[in-house]
Amino acid sequence: MGFREPVARSTLADANESRDGHIWDAFAGRLITQARELDRSEDLGCDLTNTVYALDSTTIDLCLSVFP
Repeated sequence: MGFREPVARSTLADANESRDGHIWDAFAGRLITQARELDRSEDLGCDLTNTVYALDSTTIDLCLSVFP
């Protein structure tokens, strides 16, 4: 992507502080639209009267000795 060095977590956190929260709403909407397109023809095996979306925003701590 053009980065010569890993981007520091604090740099990403600072960048996210200045972003409008609506960008994440638009991003989630786009992902949902893409998922609907992909799953349109797949039978789930049951009827759903309401649609539920779950977005996981948790972080996973990784061991630096395993994942440098």
